[in-house]
Amino acid sequence: MDILFEQPNWLIAVCLLLAALFAVFLYRKDRLNRHLSIGTRAFLGVLRFVALFLLSLFLLHPLVRTINREVEEPLVVVVQDNSESLVMAKDSAFVKNEWPAQLDDLISQIGDKYEVRPYTFGSTLREGIDSISFTEKSTDISKLFDGIYNRYSNRNIGAVIIASDGIYNEGADPRYQSRKLDAPVFTIALGDTSVKRDMRIAEVANNRLAYLGNQFPIEITTEGKKAAGETVRISVSHKGNQVWSESLTIADDYVLDTRRAVLEAKEAGLQRYVITVSTIDNEVTTANNRWEVFIDVLETRQKILILAEAPHPDVAALRSAISSNLNYEVESVIAENYEGDLEDESLVIFHGIPVSNNTGTKMLLKGLKEGIPSLVVLTQQTNMTAFNNLKMGYALRAYNGTSNDVGGTFSKGFPYFQVDDETQALIRELPPLAVPFGDLQSVEGSVNMISQRVGNIETDLPLISFNQVNGTKVGVITGEGIWRWRMVSYLKRDNHEAFDGLISSIVQYMANREDRRQFRIDAPRDLLENERMVFNAEVYNDSYEAITDPEVALTLTSVEGINYDFAFGRNGDFYRLDAGLLPVGDYNWEATTIIGGRNYSERGSLSIAPVQLEMATTTADHKLLYQLAIDNGGDMVYPDQVAQLATMIEESGNAVAVSYERKKLSDLINLPWILGLILLLLSLEWLLRKRSGSY
Repeated sequence: MDILFEQPNWLIAVCLLLAALFAVFLYRKDRLNRHLSIGTRAFLGVLRFVALFLLSLFLLHPLVRTINREVEEPLVVVVQDNSESLVMAKDSAFVKNEWPAQLDDLISQIGDKYEVRPYTFGSTLREGIDSISFTEKSTDISKLFDGIYNRYSNRNIGAVIIASDGIYNEGADPRYQSRKLDAPVFTIALGDTSVKRDMRIAEVANNRLAYLGNQFPIEITTEGKKAAGETVRISVSHKGNQVWSESLTIADDYVLDTRRAVLEAKEAGLQRYVITVSTIDNEVTTANNRWEVFIDVLETRQKILILAEAPHPDVAALRSAISSNLNYEVESVIAENYEGDLEDESLVIFHGIPVSNNTGTKMLLKGLKEGIPSLVVLTQQTNMTAFNNLKMGYALRAYNGTSNDVGGTFSKGFPYFQVDDETQALIRELPPLAVPFGDLQSVEGSVNMISQRVGNIETDLPLISFNQVNGTKVGVITGEGIWRWRMVSYLKRDNHEAFDGLISSIVQYMANREDRRQFRIDAPRDLLENERMVFNAEVYNDSYEAITDPEVALTLTSVEGINYDFAFGRNGDFYRLDAGLLPVGDYNWEATTIIGGRNYSERGSLSIAPVQLEMATTTADHKLLYQLAIDNGGDMVYPDQVAQLATMIEESGNAVAVSYERKKLSDLINLPWILGLILLLLSLEWLLRKRSGSY
């Protein structure tokens, strides 16, 4: 413990001198102290001197520096792969029956010297090894390292031991993630590295959406090992009926073949398609010869119409962005050439319209009258007087025919849909739009998604804004040149996703008609067997206010006729139900509630598909395990060498105790014994003076 002073040290001498002078002055030989002996006066003077010196010392703001040393013993993290692939190899009996006991012995041996933390992993990292079952449906080794880093990055990690077959089918390359630990990694190589005779479906690529009556493709990649001379059949079935098939003759020991099946969507709703490749004799497993996909077949797409006064690059940019979403069928037409019926459209985008009293202006008026959502893009060709007369909630006064370059800023708290943080930041980097110059006004109730920004000055004026006219959604983009947004978005992000996603969100909000149901269920359509089944419900009273008084129940029925009954829990103003993990298969559900004495119900169906990732690869990747160990200062061993691990960890030189030194500064006046000492000195002086008859 050290004492430091914020003031110069020579002031300590001043404190000593002042305390001594005051003590001498108080106990000098005069008529007040004449009855006290020399020894008593000297002793009392010393008490007063020490007390005054300590009190004056506090004026120098002394600090006490304490140093604490702590010793942290090394920590060894032991992680066991708990995925299905480990019990699909030739040594599966050893892994299931003998290896868990061997792992326990290893942990006990290491635990004699170090603190040991055991875990299992598959798709995520889980604490403890009591639940080893080799049933995990996927393997993400990168999450293993992320999990250890998040838990122990500030701890003294002596070593990490990983028992695995090296097969991973999710996440990033673990060789990069492992480097953040800064600790030696030792791997135990399980599984079989020999190439086994197998025929499997390696990958299936398909769109999740199709439209009734249209054709859609499914790309099927098959892989054959040690199957030369075999002929197999690849087929696709729907509801038990084969809808496509082709044969494949294998010429070499190894083949990777891709076929394209083109199918017709004949039924609306969620459709299950089963893809199979026929088995061959003596293959290691037949579990990977089957694959299931789900296609959501929609009856119709929402129709989006872009009506333009004249050709413009904005129209092409909007059309490309909207077309990227398969839910929309988009058409762009010069207004004078349009011969369709606006009633068929879910949304009409008017570019450069209205212009005086032309065809486009008449259609815009018709759309507003018939309740068709409309989005107007203002250009220099727009007739502002006609636009003001539409009474859409926006008006441009004192327009003189010129334009101003205006940038945009995303409006915080925008309520209608989510825009991710990256896109919000990108909006500030996009080039300005040419906005007609004038006094732009908007009525109360209009909501800006993007507000105008002139240079670095942010305003409340709308650049992209939404409103409602007689219950119909309307919107306005107050400038032209949005085609440059799409180009710059690509330059900054190497793709059009940010721009296309933003336009798609705008279209989705405007094209969706308001849902006036009092009971609504948000339910999943298709899940994998390792995904939790979550339902959300909304209940509204007759005034369309969200309420949570009624009970909401749900019955889930499997195709075998087994019923699962659930009750929703309240979550704020809404309801939520987590039904957990359920067996693979097709299910129907019905949700019910009572609102104001009236019964309401919603029905639907969903499917749960098996996770087939662990069946895709049956050959252990010991090369990856070796690379992980060598790159991180460790080594790889086999199960019959695990007894050497304790010695190898010790020899690595990393598993040693670490001493930490912690320094702390505190005010001397905060030490209670100092104040106690001063009080003791002054109290003792007072008692002695009283006893001697002094005051």
